Amino acid sequence: MNEEYLRQAVAKAKEMCAERGETFDLRLFITGVSKRAVQLSKGYRRLIPLTPGEEPQLLDLALREVAAGKIIIEKGNYQAIEQAERENVEIGSIGD
Repeated sequence: MNEEYLRQAVAKAKEMCAERGETFDLRLFITGVSKRAVQLSKGYRRLIPLTPGEEPQLLDLALREVAAGKIIIEKGNYQAIEQAERENVEIGSIGD
């Protein structure tokens, strides 16, 4: 796991929690990122572009998606958010 990706993802998650008036929950964050990594391992579409030939570890990719604001981790609702979802293209959610 890349520590810089972790630092960026935690900062973004804290920012998003503050915007919603919630307290950052590290256990919830870990669970959400882990579930997203599992989704990626099952073939779910990634939400951020990669450079040609880049093959990051799935956990790093999940952290980068959080840092980019493409994944929102909320209590009771782990939902992947992207432009395609707004266009009614199903990408799946991370359930409890």
